[in-house]
Amino acid sequence: MKVVCAWCQDQGRTTVLREKEPFDRPTISHGICEEHARLFLEEVRETKTAVPALDRRGP
Repeated sequence: MKVVCAWCQDQGRTTVLREKEPFDRPTISHGICEEHARLFLEEVRETKTAVPALDRRGP
């Protein structure tokens, strides 16, 4: 079974990350490559800092 990056596949690229058992099965599983993981984490961090924290405890 081949593990490919879902983000690369969405862009029309097939980036095989690794193969895992069962090796004789011609199926595909999905993961994320280092490049797209880094970009995703940067986006999450930017979104997290852009959203103000809500303090529901009041004054």
